[in-house]
Amino acid sequence: MKKLIYSILFLAVTSLTFQSCKSDDDNNSIPNLSNQVSIDGTVYGLDGTGFLESYGLNTDGSFDWDVELDGTDVDIYFDLNTNSENGLVAGTYTYSPDRAEFTYVDSNILLSDGTNYSPQEGTVIIALSGDTTAITFNLTAVDGTVIQGEWSGTLTVIN
Repeated sequence: MKKLIYSILFLAVTSLTFQSCKSDDDNNSIPNLSNQVSIDGTVYGLDGTGFLESYGLNTDGSFDWDVELDGTDVDIYFDLNTNSENGLVAGTYTYSPDRAEFTYVDSNILLSDGTNYSPQEGTVIIALSGDTTAITFNLTAVDGTVIQGEWSGTLTVIN
């Protein structure tokens, strides 16, 4: 009888061990999207056109820089806050309802069919190399839509 109980206990522990060894990858990694955006798995091209506009000093001491990325069927807007009056700063920007350095307070993704997404969760990563700005984003819209993308190019400064 003891052998039967130990055998059953051994099988139960073994099956639980294999069950708990499932991959820890939550599939939240950003796919390889060179100048593209993926919205719930549908990929849209970004044509390489990007704009940067300064809105100056915020009341908290950060600086307000707006970025617009254009595509054939999608336009993307980020309201980023940096610690520099001279332009974007490399780093990770996270959503916040309040302006502060390295936050975004607003983001908007507009599709050509009129569908509009307002992400209020996630990150926007800025990397700089000379005149080239690389923007990688992993966002979740208010309705739960996953929005991921990458853009690289020269941002045209609007005065």
